[in-house]
Amino acid sequence: MRTLSLAFAALAVASLPVRADDTSAVLAAGELVLEKTDRIALAAEDLYLSEQVVRIDYRFRNLADADIETTVAFPMPDITGDPATLVSIPDPARDNFLRVATEVDGRLVESQVEQRAFLARSGSPPVEITDRLKALDIPLMPTVEATEVALRRIGEGQRRALAEAGILERQVHKDGTIADVPVWRLTSKLWHRQVFPAGREIVVRQSYAPSLGGQSSLSFGSPDLDPSQQAQYVARFCTDAAFEKVAQALYRRASADGSRAFQAYEQYLTHVIASGDNRAGPIGTFRLVVDKGDPATLVSFCGSNVKKTGPTTYEMVAKDYVPQRDIDVLFLKIGHRG
Repeated sequence: MRTLSLAFAALAVASLPVRADDTSAVLAAGELVLEKTDRIALAAEDLYLSEQVVRIDYRFRNLADADIETTVAFPMPDITGDPATLVSIPDPARDNFLRVATEVDGRLVESQVEQRAFLARSGSPPVEITDRLKALDIPLMPTVEATEVALRRIGEGQRRALAEAGILERQVHKDGTIADVPVWRLTSKLWHRQVFPAGREIVVRQSYAPSLGGQSSLSFGSPDLDPSQQAQYVARFCTDAAFEKVAQALYRRASADGSRAFQAYEQYLTHVIASGDNRAGPIGTFRLVVDKGDPATLVSFCGSNVKKTGPTTYEMVAKDYVPQRDIDVLFLKIGHRG
């Protein structure tokens, strides 16, 4: 796929030095997955990506002469309690932590949420611990305050048993206090049963709040960026020489501002594209819109024949589209430190 990166921004801004401890990882979410069939085609898909919301409008066509009922699922990104990894979770207190919503022909559909917890051991298959956690009334989400409260409630003996099983990681602080950190992995998906009428099309709209990765300062454009790091940006976001030149100017202006009144920082969005193995043929018409929100933001992503369609929007349209990779978007953003 031919690539194109886009850069449009004002440059009178400032940035902070790169600090690795301010980096957060992106949780990659994606698209609806159907049970494997060669009788349902995806006639069209409109994908809208922004920092606030992701929307996907699918136009499915049943190629058969009889109704097809199948399971339609939305796999959620896995979440671990790894204390070394910082992630942004839009709504961590809810099972539907990405605020996923599904509509079919304009009507809201109620989906079921399936969640399971696993303990991963090096060199061994994952072990499911869902029932063990539920028996102790411990929430399956490993990163929320409710889980911490539940762990304190069960008592030292049970916490020690969970630590010995590898479900908790015991950390001893300098003052002698002990912190029990959940280290299990939560897998989640939303699903519902859907009837695809014979010989007809239905429109399914899926929306969710994306989990954004990023860092609180600017790395791309820095003179300290080594060739291997630069290559990672090129491979993931298709940054080109023009984009890099604008980012470098942004970084220089930032470094020259001794007041540190402004900041420039990076955010990342990843949308997982379904391979198409579970449906009939390629996507008839695929339309991608990336909205950077603020006109001053720099944006770069991979695409073919991308056009600027508005002050903040960029569009790509392809016929008989076969996805080759997930969509990664880089935002270089400008903020004011109050």
